[in-house]
Amino acid sequence: MNTRPLLLTLTTPLILVPLAGQPVLAEEAEEGWSGSAEFGASITTGNTDSSTIDGKFKLGYLTGPWTHRLRLETLQSSEEGEETANRTLGEFESNYALSERDYLFGVLRGTHDEFSGYKYQSSIAAGYGRKLWVSDRGFWDAEIGPGLRVSETDTGERETNAIARLSSGFEYRFSDFAKFSQDVTVLAGQDNTEIESITGLTSSLTETLAMKLSYTVLHNTDVPADTEETDTYTSINLVYKFD
Repeated sequence: MNTRPLLLTLTTPLILVPLAGQPVLAEEAEEGWSGSAEFGASITTGNTDSSTIDGKFKLGYLTGPWTHRLRLETLQSSEEGEETANRTLGEFESNYALSERDYLFGVLRGTHDEFSGYKYQSSIAAGYGRKLWVSDRGFWDAEIGPGLRVSETDTGERETNAIARLSSGFEYRFSDFAKFSQDVTVLAGQDNTEIESITGLTSSLTETLAMKLSYTVLHNTDVPADTEETDTYTSINLVYKFD
């Protein structure tokens, strides 16, 4: 397993189920823009020269029955002048509410990871989503639908195949200052299945600033020779939230 330096140890991605009981709907979200920006960096010089930069950006827009979300991420790392991580992700999703809990979604996604065995992996999918649990403490959403993926390996082999997209987004607020989150995305195809699991713990510093510890698992079931199927990395980032 190709494993980044870790601050905590988790062995498998988890999908957490909220506390039992009758769900209580939270107040309706306000229309308009919202988002967050995360940044983390570490630089070491002297006997060892290394650097890591981790950046994440999320932007959302709610208007009427429509919700639009943009997600951008990058991870760059090197040690002794040799690159050890280079990953970029972009994802855009639009949802159309059918009811208070049910919605339709369409999503575009693209990733570039020099250490995954793939030059790129891009996909488009659409389907049905449902808010399984919503309360003042948090939420749990689930989505499922068909799609199409185009990918190219480092050896130049290009693949186009149908996929099934399954995703789950879970958030639970322990208090006004701390929350737990987990997002899991599965893109299952005949030739390869991509799995992304992001587990996070966020602690607020002010109304707009927070610290976030996150653990990410990236897995491809079919990779080129001499390439590990699973990568993991842990980050501690400063988060700026805006509305």
